[in-house]
Amino acid sequence: MAFKITARTLLELGAELIGSDAVALYELAKNSVDAKSPVVRIRVQSVLPYSQYRHALDLIDEGKVPLPEIRDQIEQGLLSDAPSGAARPLLTALADANDPAEFRERLVEGYKDINFVEVSDDGEGMSLEDLEDIFLTIGTRSRRRIKSEWGKGGDEPSRTLLGDKGVGRLSVMRLGDHLSVRTTRSGEELWNDLSIDWTRFSHDSDALLEDVSVAPEPGPPKQDVETQGTTIRVSGLKGDWTRKKFGAMLDAEFSRMVDPFDRRRGNRLFRITYNDEQVTLPQIPQRLFDLAHATVKARFEYLENGQAQLIVENDYRLNTNRKRAYTIPEVQLVSITNSRSTRVLRRLGRFDLEFIWFNRLYLRAVEGLGTKGDVQKLVRQWAGGLMVFRDGFRINPYGGADDDWLELDKRAFARRGYKLNRQQVIGRVNLSWRNKRLVEQTNREGLVDNEYKDAFVSILQKVLEDFKTFSEDIEKELRQEDLTSVDVLKTRVANSKTEIQRRIREIAVDAPEQAGPLREVERLVKSLAAQIDDVDSIIDDYKDERRKFVHLAGLGLMVELILHELGRSSSNTLSTLEGVDRSQLAGKLPSVFETLESQLRTLQKRIDTLDPLSTSRRQTKEPFSIDELVQQVVDARHEQCKRHHVSVSIVSTSKKAWRVKAVRGMMIQILENLLANSFYWLKQQKIVEPGLKPSIMIEIDQASGTIDISDNGPGIEAADAENIFKPFVSAKPPGEGSGLGLYIARELAEYHNWTLSLVGPADDKVWHRFSLDIGSKSK
Repeated sequence: MAFKITARTLLELGAELIGSDAVALYELAKNSVDAKSPVVRIRVQSVLPYSQYRHALDLIDEGKVPLPEIRDQIEQGLLSDAPSGAARPLLTALADANDPAEFRERLVEGYKDINFVEVSDDGEGMSLEDLEDIFLTIGTRSRRRIKSEWGKGGDEPSRTLLGDKGVGRLSVMRLGDHLSVRTTRSGEELWNDLSIDWTRFSHDSDALLEDVSVAPEPGPPKQDVETQGTTIRVSGLKGDWTRKKFGAMLDAEFSRMVDPFDRRRGNRLFRITYNDEQVTLPQIPQRLFDLAHATVKARFEYLENGQAQLIVENDYRLNTNRKRAYTIPEVQLVSITNSRSTRVLRRLGRFDLEFIWFNRLYLRAVEGLGTKGDVQKLVRQWAGGLMVFRDGFRINPYGGADDDWLELDKRAFARRGYKLNRQQVIGRVNLSWRNKRLVEQTNREGLVDNEYKDAFVSILQKVLEDFKTFSEDIEKELRQEDLTSVDVLKTRVANSKTEIQRRIREIAVDAPEQAGPLREVERLVKSLAAQIDDVDSIIDDYKDERRKFVHLAGLGLMVELILHELGRSSSNTLSTLEGVDRSQLAGKLPSVFETLESQLRTLQKRIDTLDPLSTSRRQTKEPFSIDELVQQVVDARHEQCKRHHVSVSIVSTSKKAWRVKAVRGMMIQILENLLANSFYWLKQQKIVEPGLKPSIMIEIDQASGTIDISDNGPGIEAADAENIFKPFVSAKPPGEGSGLGLYIARELAEYHNWTLSLVGPADDKVWHRFSLDIGSKSK
């Protein structure tokens, strides 16, 4: 059965697929780029505003206003910056039209001639057959077929192809009522012409497209048979293309269509005129890059063995100069993207990103850019988050004024304190033909939702989140440096107070009439001293709250782990019962509940470990055996070990019971957090390395006073040995970790004057061992 489309449906399709005039113009320009034209010429002529034109038609149809008066209104409504003489043919034609129908017809025809958008190029052009079989056929996939062959032979493509769905040509429907195409290929003797009047495709018509005759025709002869290229003119524009509107379109949208980080490409590729005057496409000034308070660059790539990795460089320059470069290996990317295998990552394709960041409070006037307000306006103009480009050309609407596709604002406004939001970030992501599985939607509104897009978004969010943590850590360090000067400041204030009081007494002797003002000076000095003294109590309060936070957060993590296990156990039991045939239920029940009871016994062991963490006992030190406590913690994970096939071995050098006096619950929390970390990353490594036999070793060395926990998982880069203990630092995806586990473990260790560290050989880049140094004096 053949599907048929009506004229009305085609018009509605064009309106739905192309969301704005800027996108429509961009779609026409993309055709020129795909035709391998070195330059795309865009010419806009606007003489009579569309709103004025429609008003004149309404007056004619009403028949209440004399035609000469309508003509005068049209003349008065002409744009003042229209090309000289451009309106003369229209006004002349209307001058001797005395019949309303004739006047209307001449107005419609004249408006078509004076208001138009024209895109021309020197590209490959089209033959008559191309016009018929490709240009006039909606949804042709000729370019997609070319793209699908790229890379199969190992060679780089020799050209850029931006379109691949065959729907971009519908953009002409949005812009105007009339279309004319003149095109030719090199070697042809004639031009090839096509003319379409979209008003024949009425919104009210149910006529089938096949009943509307549209066909390309041979045009005039060419002066040079080697000439090639295409000119597309859309006339009878359906909008007010004033200079102000066109300028706003270029500033807000079209300037972002071509990668603005490449400050030469836009004006090198496009030649734009408005009413015969050259228009320059806005670019990000180089000085703005120089002013950036931070820059971030990242590259997603593949190793020789095919494994994916992400390389990130942070450069923070606000009030300091700090840099951080790090690599995220594939096993962590599996976790970040919440992938069940490496398939998506290995097929995603290489890409890179770059963004600059501004703290708007610190923006200032800059020579060449203007006042502080001018600089702030410039940042607002280009900010919006990360734009996405494929082969240098934009994928809408990412990074636009109203698009928060990476949830930067959502995350920022959901948190207190420091915020990383879209208005601070100007950035881009560069895709290429390699990213074939990141497919654009037909309506030009972003990428198609699929597992590749999900992974892509997760990776970008990770880079942004890491920068946020990095910058916050720097700001905290700078604030701590300020706090260290409090003692110096207090000393200076105290000395000044003493000196001022001495001088006041001396002055009072010589000028007793000034006693009032002198008392006010002394009062202010005492007030200042009191303010500085209050800093001590503020710091003490902060320390108390920090200790309180550590204990409660530790308790919360343990409860979360237990609730997770309880939910999993009960869910598994219900699933098993639902899958058992009713007739066999009696025979199956014992084994089902035996499994559940086993799981609950394990959970009870874990719940028992909570008691030492209760509020009433959380700081009570008591003697206990290290070996027995470690065994208790391992036994509590027995079912988890069975489920994930993880072997846990305990090696102890203790010749007799190693007893220490400490807060038992805190020791349990430290061990639990370290084991939880090992279990999670062993699970991720199993995805990357299916043949892995996961193992954890706990070594208790009474002689050196250490407990070491190591595993054969992916390990952690030695360069991050300290960074991982900072709060909210995590390579896990949202919902899988809070980034507090290792931070809390170290805090609890320091409470006892113990040390917790990631250790390994100095010449190894990746370390696999956590060492808790209790001290030999504790044996």
